Amino acid sequence: MFEENQLFRVKRTPLSASRLLTINSLFLEFEGPLADTRFTKEDIEGFRSGVTGFRFYMIPISRTYNIEIKSSQGKIISIRMHSFFGLGNRRIKYKFIQIYKQIQKAYFNEMAIHYVRLLNAGLTYELAGTFLTDEGILLKKEKNPVPWIRIGLASYYQSCSIYDISDPQHFRSFDYWHDWNAALLRSVIDYKIRSTRSLEFNK
Repeated sequence: MFEENQLFRVKRTPLSASRLLTINSLFLEFEGPLADTRFTKEDIEGFRSGVTGFRFYMIPISRTYNIEIKSSQGKIISIRMHSFFGLGNRRIKYKFIQIYKQIQKAYFNEMAIHYVRLLNAGLTYELAGTFLTDEGILLKKEKNPVPWIRIGLASYYQSCSIYDISDPQHFRSFDYWHDWNAALLRSVIDYKIRSTRSLEFNK
């Protein structure tokens, strides 16, 4: 079980003061210039992450590693780390990956299991703007869901795509940075696809 504090010193830019990020199985806390922000585990409901960059005439100027966590009250903890002209990029990327993994482990892996159990119990819900049922997924505005046995999932570094295997042009894409809980949706769908195909194979 994830119990001990995971501590990270986060600097927005190379010249910024470092701020302490604490990841605990019961809460998430980020040091602020005036006051710290803390979310309890039960209050966390949204997550998004991604890497953005700025170029000038094809010359890479900066790269920003972004992580945001949202509470049920709509408050957001924003974690930003910038590198300029590639300086320190490898170190910042490594820290970004470690923070991402620890946040997933502390809060969202368990949340994904919860959503899978809701599906298995026959409940319908909306996640990342998509309706999921025990029968399948409503990719767009169709009346009937696409059955799970026909659902395909393509995962990329910063996005994923859900599509109908029988009609690959019928799909919907999600960006891990622009779409809240897109990574959580991907985890739930990946599990459901694998379990559905396993049941079909064993029939």
